[in-house]
Amino acid sequence: MKTLIITAHPSSLGFTHKIASAYKAGAESVGCEVEVVDLYRETSKQGYLLFENIKDPSIDALRDIYQKKISEANNIVFVHPLWWGSMPAILKNFIDCNFTPRFAYRYINGRPVGLLKGRTASVYITCDGSIGIYRLLAFPFKITWRFIILGTCGLKVNNISILDKKFKRTEGELNIFLEMVNGDARKLKQ
Repeated sequence: MKTLIITAHPSSLGFTHKIASAYKAGAESVGCEVEVVDLYRETSKQGYLLFENIKDPSIDALRDIYQKKISEANNIVFVHPLWWGSMPAILKNFIDCNFTPRFAYRYINGRPVGLLKGRTASVYITCDGSIGIYRLLAFPFKITWRFIILGTCGLKVNNISILDKKFKRTEGELNIFLEMVNGDARKLKQ
């Protein structure tokens, strides 16, 4: 089983990278092959989606590489902070550039049909505000991930978790969250 982890945080010291590492360790402990893509690494950066005709997108070597990785993955994990009520722009661009029509989905009679069926996905989000403050933003954002992004592509959602009040959390509380993430990954083989 192959797992592809996509991280989107500019600091290599950011908690999102600890989440990715915890997931990676859990998945590898049950025999999964895991690859982590850090979107902020220079070799991972894509230009913004650009086309004049949607049926004739510009040539993008990274898109071909990423779509191959997505195609080969049984499980895709996204890890990112919640900024301005959304994901970082670099992750939104990754989705725009790589989860394209005729690769990730297509429309039949005006309805989207997912082309990535048979795969699972998880999303781990960090935020510094209280989930109570984000309730109006986080709930619709979870809906966007579950139904609009992942659902449109045919991905079965394993988990969407938000760690709120990150900056107020003790080391012990952060470790409990990391243990939960590691446990989620260990369930892949069950």
